[in-house]
Amino acid sequence: MVVQAQAGVVLSVSEDKVEAISLARQCLSAANDKHLAKPTIAVQEELWPDEPLLTPTPAPAPYISRKRRAIFEKSKGRCHYCGTSLDLAGKWHVEHQLPRALGGGDEAMNLVAACVPCNLGKGDRTAIEYLAGR
Repeated sequence: MVVQAQAGVVLSVSEDKVEAISLARQCLSAANDKHLAKPTIAVQEELWPDEPLLTPTPAPAPYISRKRRAIFEKSKGRCHYCGTSLDLAGKWHVEHQLPRALGGGDEAMNLVAACVPCNLGKGDRTAIEYLAGR
């Protein structure tokens, strides 16, 4: 019996081994002749279609923690020192009115929103010292 494995088809049935080999050779020879007679032509498909693949999606909004949001709302969206309007998703600092270097903690009463220049200018001074020295 000769079986074409790829197609799962029985090609011939024989009584003995010699006849099976002979029939298998005939099938292989015929298959080779068929492939040689008709050459296959490879066609390259278009790699990139003319239409856009996907429409760009906007980046997701950045995550803002509940604590940072609460400090922003407590300061009404303004810098505690100069009153500059701040953007919740923008660049601003959570400021310690009494710096940690002087014993201030992370409790809500000690934290306010501050713009970057005010926070960096304040340094390790207290809020009162900073406002008095401006």
